[in-house]
Amino acid sequence: MTNYKDGVIRDGSSIGSGRALGNVKGGVIRNGSSPGSGTALGNVKDGMIRNGSSPGSGSAIGNVKDGIVKTGSSKGSGTTVGKVSDFTIKGMERERDDEIVAVYHFLIKKFL
Repeated sequence: MTNYKDGVIRDGSSIGSGRALGNVKGGVIRNGSSPGSGTALGNVKDGMIRNGSSPGSGSAIGNVKDGIVKTGSSKGSGTTVGKVSDFTIKGMERERDDEIVAVYHFLIKKFL
């Protein structure tokens, strides 16, 4: 089970516990153990999930619109993968939908 606290995603069962898997800060998902540290794995901006190192850069790999996750390269297009609730990490429920999905994709299991 994974959890989220203060920008860091961990592999423990309770919030704030476990080994750090990565972090999210300013729309960029990284593999470091504190917010803003580590190598950039991907980013989010305006519902688009990309594989670049800064928000809005890189090729689009998916998108989130109205709680639905799709594989298209423009917002609302592509094959439906699921709902945001399918990819929610414990403690991250109040974060942006695109960040929730991107963190799951880049740090837990690649599905896009």
